[in-house]
Amino acid sequence: MTDFQRQAATTQQANLDFFFGLASKMLEGEEKLVRLNLDTAKMTLANWHQREQDGLAKKDRQELTSLQDALTLHSAEKVLTYERQVAEIASTTQTQLAEVVNARYQEVSRQVQSFVENLAQNAPVGSEAAIAFLKQAITLSNATQESVQKATKQAVEVAQSNLDAATKAASEVTEAADQAVEKAAKAAKQ
Repeated sequence: MTDFQRQAATTQQANLDFFFGLASKMLEGEEKLVRLNLDTAKMTLANWHQREQDGLAKKDRQELTSLQDALTLHSAEKVLTYERQVAEIASTTQTQLAEVVNARYQEVSRQVQSFVENLAQNAPVGSEAAIAFLKQAITLSNATQESVQKATKQAVEVAQSNLDAATKAASEVTEAADQAVEKAAKAAKQ
């Protein structure tokens, strides 16, 4: 096997490892989403059954209305929790994919730098400008990749922060509404 064939085989193996690594991380994220959706469906069905049982046990219309108001607020809280969990899964999956891509980028960058160094050692006289250009292009590429990686990380952090703030605000509204429902139910009983 020639040196070129060995390099081609090594490159092909690295590319396969990269794509299988990406596919694995994407499937892990999808598995988490499927599990979350199944758990949510089970919980929704159980809650629906319990709601029906509670509704049948109520004696008058006012008690039933109070129960419906409380359940509506509880459902909104569950929706917010579900959305937060989906966002967490998406964020985790994105981070894992970025790690796989970054590791592959670092490996390819190292290989390109090695190639340019080898080329520089074996280049004919007068090709210094071309070699300097290649080295500068590699440096620029690395700087760009680092900037993109930092910007992506910051965007994910901002999105997570916004989601946390929205969840907190919605929880506060839900708590206030719960208290209002309780007060209305107490007032109705009196």
